[in-house]
Amino acid sequence: MNRKYVIVTPAHNEADHLPATVASVLRQTVPPCRWVVVDDGSTDETPALLAAWVRQHEFLQYHRRLRDGSQSYFASNVYAIMEGVRQVETLDYEFLAVLDAEITLPPDYYEQILARFEADPALGVASGIYENLIAGRLHKVMNDRRSTPKAIQVFRRSCFEQIGGYIPLKYGAEDTCACLLARLRGWKAWSFPELKVIHRRPTGLGNAKSILRASFELGLQEYGLGSHPLFVLTKYLRRAFLEKPYGVRAAATLAGFLYGSLRAEKRQISRELVRFARREQLARVWNFNRIPRTCRWEGSDLRAPPSEEVEKPAHGPARPLLEFQSPKNRSRDCSASRAPR
Repeated sequence: MNRKYVIVTPAHNEADHLPATVASVLRQTVPPCRWVVVDDGSTDETPALLAAWVRQHEFLQYHRRLRDGSQSYFASNVYAIMEGVRQVETLDYEFLAVLDAEITLPPDYYEQILARFEADPALGVASGIYENLIAGRLHKVMNDRRSTPKAIQVFRRSCFEQIGGYIPLKYGAEDTCACLLARLRGWKAWSFPELKVIHRRPTGLGNAKSILRASFELGLQEYGLGSHPLFVLTKYLRRAFLEKPYGVRAAATLAGFLYGSLRAEKRQISRELVRFARREQLARVWNFNRIPRTCRWEGSDLRAPPSEEVEKPAHGPARPLLEFQSPKNRSRDCSASRAPR
C-alpha cells in the first residue's frame, strides 16, 4: 500500500501553540511527504515562525490566506483547509491528514493510523481521540466511534475527493458532515480510542466566549446537519447526566436546536444527506446506539504495544526554534506530478 500522506493545518494566531505541534510532527515515525500550514490571517507571530521553519524544513510549506471577515469562524477554517488541499493536488500521495495547530501527537500516531487503513480497504476516514489539556490536567472528550474529530482527521484520498472535501458550514460540524458523506458513498468512518492525542486548548468553543454560548451553537450545528428531533432529544438528555454543569449545557444545546428549527434557516447540505443522516440516527435510537456490523472497522487487532506516550506540554515559554530537528533523512518524496481531478 502507498503510505505517502500529506498534512494540512489551518492556523490563526497560533504562535503560542504551533511550536509544540511542529515538534510532535517532526517526531513522527512515518513522516509526511508534505505539510502545508495555511495562515488564516494571523496578526500575532505565527507568520514569522512559519517563515523561519520553512527555511529549516524542506517538507514544510507555508501559505498565507487573506481572512474574509464576513465568514463565520467555522467557515473560514474550512476555506483555509481547502486552500491547503489545493496546494498539494498535483502531488503523489494516498492519504490526507488534517491537523489543528494546538495538537500534540504521539510519535507513532500516523504510523498507527496508516496501518488501520491498510487493514480495511473500506475505511475512508479515521482518527484517534483527543483529550483537552485544561489548567495542567487532561480531560476526556465524549466521542462516538463513528465520529472522527477534524483536529486529527485522516482521509483516504479517494474518499476525500469523492465526497468533495469539507463543506464550509456556518455553525461548524464539518467533520461530522464529512463522515456522513463518506458513509453515504459507501466508506467507513472510524475513530480509535487507543490512539490518544492532546488538545492544548478546549475544543468546541469556536469563537464563542463561553461554554453556554458554545453549547447553544452546538444546537445550531445539529439543526444545520438536519438531525432528527428525536435523536437530538435522546442524545442530549443522556448528556445532561454526563456533562458538568449537569443539565445546563444540554439545555442550552436543545435551546439552540429549537431556535434553529423555528427560524427554519436554509441548510447548506443536500436533502439526500439529511435523509441519510436521519435514517442513521433513528436506527441508533431504536437499537440503543449499537453500531451495525457494516459500519464497523473490520481490521485485525492492531492495538500498539506500550510505547512512548504523548509528552504532556509543560507550562512556560515554547522551546527555542533551533531545537527542532528535521526528519529530512526519513521524509517521503511525493513530488511526482499528478493531474488534478
